[in-house]
Amino acid sequence: MAYTPTPYYPGYQPMYYQPPMPDQLAQLRGQQFQPPMQGPQMPPVQSQQNGQSMVWVNGEQEAMGYLVAPNSAVALWDSNSPTIYLKQADASGKPSIKIYDLVERSNATRTAPAQEPSIRYATQDDLDALAARVDALSAKEKPARKATAKEDVE
Repeated sequence: MAYTPTPYYPGYQPMYYQPPMPDQLAQLRGQQFQPPMQGPQMPPVQSQQNGQSMVWVNGEQEAMGYLVAPNSAVALWDSNSPTIYLKQADASGKPSIKIYDLVERSNATRTAPAQEPSIRYATQDDLDALAARVDALSAKEKPARKATAKEDVE
């Protein structure tokens, strides 16, 4: 019996073929653009600048609600204030957020950091003079010792 190939039918897919399952990151990205059930909120707006994406959010509450994939981090730029939110998720997916305020640096604050004062060492002459002063003060302050009653008995 000779092999006969099956005819080609447009749109035909074999029964055993299924499209690949999206990974967790793709699932999270697909869910991030679904508005939450609480109220009407717009999804974060992303813009491309110099090949890097910047994620813009409208306030701290939207930054808190932004989904981050496990073992990853994203910088969220606040469009209403000079603030950046660094949202991270650990291996289990537990999120944490750090908030940074953008502050302009003026020319006065750009000066070199203050140098530490130079260290001064005492010379041998300085140490000898100090020892002489201590000896002189010790000799002045020693009062005559009074004998105690116990010493008188002996």
